Amino acid sequence: MLLLALAIGAGTVLPLVALSALCHELGHLSALFLAGARVEEIRLTAFGAEIRADTRYLPYGREILCTLAGPAVNLVLAVVLSRVAGDYLLAGANVLLGVFNLLPLPALDGGRILYLLISWALDPMLADRVCRWVGLACGGILTALALALVVIHRTGLFLLFGALGALLPQLPLAKRRQSG
Repeated sequence: MLLLALAIGAGTVLPLVALSALCHELGHLSALFLAGARVEEIRLTAFGAEIRADTRYLPYGREILCTLAGPAVNLVLAVVLSRVAGDYLLAGANVLLGVFNLLPLPALDGGRILYLLISWALDPMLADRVCRWVGLACGGILTALALALVVIHRTGLFLLFGALGALLPQLPLAKRRQSG
């Protein structure tokens, strides 16, 4: 993904997004530490970092706060960077990362928050089914919008790859549910 981003001309923005992503993950890690959860693994993937923590003993509300901590750090940094430092490019990278992570896709913070809210209010099995369908719909809409951007304006190729990366993992789940 790094080479792809460099190949399509994202070299000037890439360090800003990487710095924003680092702050995002530090927000999650800080909240997990304060909540008393043990971090078991941190992995870097093609689409960012994944933190695996033992949250079995965290109440739903506290786990939701830990999940919100990453996007919250990005959005607070965006305000500080734009208002105080006047760094609108880095502020924009933080807004983009914070808002994107709030989308209700299973691999993102928004998907996790949706799952936790439905589990807390209703049932974890129902939450799983709802989140898969919401993720499929959201990934499809995001992919269609990104494709339209590429076709109409000849820009947004990196967004299209990200949208496809969000949609494709959802497709086998939809096929299994239809045949089952």
